[in-house]
Amino acid sequence: MVPRAAMLISSGYAPDPRLQKQAHTLAAAGYRVTIVAWDRLRLYPVHARESAPPLLADALAAWPGRRVETPLPVSVVRLRIPAGYRTGRPLLAKIPRFWWQALHELRRIRPDVVHACDLDTLPIAYLYRRLTGTPVVYDAREYYPGMVQGTVGRALSRALDVLDGWLTPRVDVVLAVGERLAARYRALGGRVWIVTNAQVLPPPDLGSSSRALIREGLGMPPDGLLAVYIGYLNPDRLLTPLLDAALALPDVWVLIGGVGPQAELIASYAARCPRIKALGWVPVDDVVTIVASADVVYYGLDAQNPNSAYFMPNLALSAIAVGRPLLTTPVGEIAEVIRAEGCGVVMTESTAGAAVEALSRLRDRAFRGELARRAQALGTERYNWNYAAAQLLEAYNCTSFVKNCS
Repeated sequence: MVPRAAMLISSGYAPDPRLQKQAHTLAAAGYRVTIVAWDRLRLYPVHARESAPPLLADALAAWPGRRVETPLPVSVVRLRIPAGYRTGRPLLAKIPRFWWQALHELRRIRPDVVHACDLDTLPIAYLYRRLTGTPVVYDAREYYPGMVQGTVGRALSRALDVLDGWLTPRVDVVLAVGERLAARYRALGGRVWIVTNAQVLPPPDLGSSSRALIREGLGMPPDGLLAVYIGYLNPDRLLTPLLDAALALPDVWVLIGGVGPQAELIASYAARCPRIKALGWVPVDDVVTIVASADVVYYGLDAQNPNSAYFMPNLALSAIAVGRPLLTTPVGEIAEVIRAEGCGVVMTESTAGAAVEALSRLRDRAFRGELARRAQALGTERYNWNYAAAQLLEAYNCTSFVKNCS
């Protein structure tokens, strides 16, 4: 009998890159996978079937954990309950409808394991566990109570913290994206596996081809330094230190990709300086190509945001996959990894002056090349999807459904 996995996510699955990798990895391991998504903006088809994208399919074809010759396509079911994102307390009125419809989908699918992405899908997965005995995998991608504190307030954030602590020891497996989150969930009594959002390693010649094309399009001189950021343009992503540093350094170009509340701020900088380019929304498949063209990949975090302490962002893992040095503020797990592995520069503080100092160091090609080699080695040895996929499968093997945990 083919085992069934239902994966719950509170977004529309556009697709979600982490969940896409996990879903197709489980399909390659012999599971019939259904993603139950909350299409809050009613943008996508209600029903879809998805095959693995080419790069992921090629990686999984050679993956040692593969158990079937031809993996089944992943099914996607989207619940079209209208709601916004980052709306705070008004969203609370919509979540019970999502949970209720998700419960009906679980009863229809009758999965052998339920995979809950983030705390906002975990209560319904746990309820289904109580009703049917079906094991639950809790995919803790963020410190969720801290992530939403700015929109829901401190009191509700504390209540979510209590809920997180109560549910964690009552599920079968917790997946954490990094060491800091893993330590938190172990302290709460969870059985934790670290499954990073590592990337599939791209072709080795991607950097040289994309670099020449993008730099030519920007009109950059050969000795110019290109810094890249791609992600959600939320205020807790500290972009102004990088942008102000670019204004001060005439040989630095900056590409900013993404959408969000800081989009107008980025556009204002781009209007003032031709070396700053706002790309807008960047398709998932194009991210790695743009990152590969960079001399340095930037990620800034606001230390005042409680979630920032746990961050090892997807963009950093994309940079490591293509061997690009990282530049970051002294916040979060990303800063710890860079210091430990020597794959980038951690700014002394989260200011424009510190960014100028760091970028000035990164002008040195020999220094930059050594950082790039360390990043490439880190991607090859540990921060790649083959390694993460093995951890994912090991975690699934430790659910009560599989009963294969040593």
